[in-house]
Amino acid sequence: MPTAGKVPQVDMTQQTHPALADYPVLSSDQSGWQGIFFHHYDHPAYESPEHQWRQHIIGIVGRSGHPVESQHRLEGQVQHCYCKPGEMLFVPAGMRYASNWQQAGEFSLLGFSSRFFEQVVRESVHVKQVELIPHIGINDPLVQQVGLALKVDVEAQHPTGRMFGEALATGLVIHLLRQYSVWRPQLASDDKGRLPESQLQRVLDYIHNHLDQDVALEDIANVLSLSQYHFCRLFKQATGVAPYQYLTQRRIERAKQLLLTTKLTITEIAFAVGLSNHSSFTRLFRQYVGVSPKVFRASQ
Repeated sequence: MPTAGKVPQVDMTQQTHPALADYPVLSSDQSGWQGIFFHHYDHPAYESPEHQWRQHIIGIVGRSGHPVESQHRLEGQVQHCYCKPGEMLFVPAGMRYASNWQQAGEFSLLGFSSRFFEQVVRESVHVKQVELIPHIGINDPLVQQVGLALKVDVEAQHPTGRMFGEALATGLVIHLLRQYSVWRPQLASDDKGRLPESQLQRVLDYIHNHLDQDVALEDIANVLSLSQYHFCRLFKQATGVAPYQYLTQRRIERAKQLLLTTKLTITEIAFAVGLSNHSSFTRLFRQYVGVSPKVFRASQ
């Protein structure tokens, strides 16, 4: 059995590594997310050598696929699994891990850098120490929902910007701590239970003044010196919607105004409201307004 010092370190943000034999068919590389990633694979049967992930890794078996027979070795302990669609595995960073997937299959990998994970922990919870417990072949509906939402977001080229993925990832870190750690965390109380009107207005002004930018969740939370997790909770409590939803609503309202009062092209308007391309803007506008930007402009 190889010693820890000889086990190769695998960084999932790199294109090639020994943990997988193929490239992802879908990737969040262009998302702008900091400290998190999402890859989706249609992968052949493969036996990986023992390695250590540099990130905390969640694997989710594709819901449209079939059960896949596999064998996993964690810190020298072997576990056999017949992973069903939607089931997940969780492998914390730094653990010695090897796998043998005996059939081709579809699956997603979601990962967090240790720095991102530790930042959310430090800002959001009180816990004696972070000691994560690996799991293989379990059903976790919340992880399934987050994985599917991130997959849809990547497929659609991140129509609401980077904040959507970062918010989901922040909440998922808290869930992992609650469900898959040795110590049960206690949420840190860095707020007074509500967002004062003056602080809410500061945040709304910041969002309105940055509609043309791909705003990070961390940037908005820093306006009030709050953790990302607590900011999301307090903002939704105060407004009834998540921060990314409010940002998207304001972008659509600004876009409608520009469509009616300027001669800017639809692509120029997309950039003016912080969206990266014509197709993402059109898809999002139709979702909120019911018609395409072109039809909306022509009908007024």
